Amino acid sequence: MKFNPIICALTTAYLAEHSAALPLAERQTRLASNCPYEAQHRRTVFWTGGEYIFDQTANGTIFANQMYVEQLTPVKGATKLYPLVFLPGGGSTGALWLNTPDNRQGWASYFLDQGYQVHLIDYQATGRSQRLPDQKAAITATTLSAAQYFTAPEKYPSLYPQAKLHTQWPGTGQQGDPTFDQFYASQEPVPTNNTLEEVYMRKSMCQLLEKIGKSYLIGHSYGGSFLLTTADQCPELVQGLFGAEPTATPFDVGRRPYGVTATPLVYDPPVKVPSDLVQQPVGESSPGNTSCILQAAPAKKLVNISKVPMKFFTAEASVHITFDHCLAAYLWQAGVQLEWTLLADLGIKGNGHFSFLELNNIEIAKRVVEPWLKAQDRRKAL
Repeated sequence: MKFNPIICALTTAYLAEHSAALPLAERQTRLASNCPYEAQHRRTVFWTGGEYIFDQTANGTIFANQMYVEQLTPVKGATKLYPLVFLPGGGSTGALWLNTPDNRQGWASYFLDQGYQVHLIDYQATGRSQRLPDQKAAITATTLSAAQYFTAPEKYPSLYPQAKLHTQWPGTGQQGDPTFDQFYASQEPVPTNNTLEEVYMRKSMCQLLEKIGKSYLIGHSYGGSFLLTTADQCPELVQGLFGAEPTATPFDVGRRPYGVTATPLVYDPPVKVPSDLVQQPVGESSPGNTSCILQAAPAKKLVNISKVPMKFFTAEASVHITFDHCLAAYLWQAGVQLEWTLLADLGIKGNGHFSFLELNNIEIAKRVVEPWLKAQDRRKAL
């Protein structure tokens, strides 16, 4: 919406006068609707990866499998040495990092204000990256499943017990609520060939980092797979990996035959075929805690990924709280420099899987993401 300073001033005065009578969530929503905030920046767009191919439908040469990149630079220039690259989850585009569905400040804007140059990407065949007619894609979440697992799990506590703790989504989290409708409208079909997607992303991400220099990668959910493939492909260009509930469980019922990815990773001893990774079931499943599949001892080490420091967090009321311990255990077993944080242990309560869009999204950025970035900078300076 277009910013109107008079309406913003009137809204601010009204909310101040009626603060005791209005719930916090309603005050935040009204303020965001009338006083939207966006960090001042310069914008550039480009594409990386891709290749020229002959297309039979067009009966000619076209360019395909490229990745869209939106580069945002603070208007006075970046003051931080290393850029940030944000990788969205499955079904999302880079736009989801800009602001929240109820029009509050997003992480991209927040980190621009802290002096970082920010890069938002759309995966191949998603958003502003071209999808060819023969590239299959599928909707991964209906309005019901989105509410159940993302925006309103507290209304479906039978799915997993921690769901009842969810409080941070703005609005009802269900179809017909304006915030939910904006969120769901942003979701896109996801390419169904995970292996090809990883192949394309290895090329596109490393080309991006060659262009902009060594960077931090910040990924959500499905984007966590590409944190790992990028660190595996070009570790010398990755300053650090940060995950907001990244990727899924190791091996994931055959979807990740190389442990945490669909494509081969550099292990020691080498893994030539998936069967070289001997799987070992660990623990027993309960409604709130999933059993894991790890490597049988002695575990093979992730040679390149272990060169890059990594941190990820898990939210108190997200479905990821039931299985993220498996990812942490696998990465530790494979020698990765991993720090895993439970938001609840920091007193950050009530979040679901899309915590970076929820009411306390900036608190998470300030208290969890930013301190880790600064710590890595200090470590590298020693």
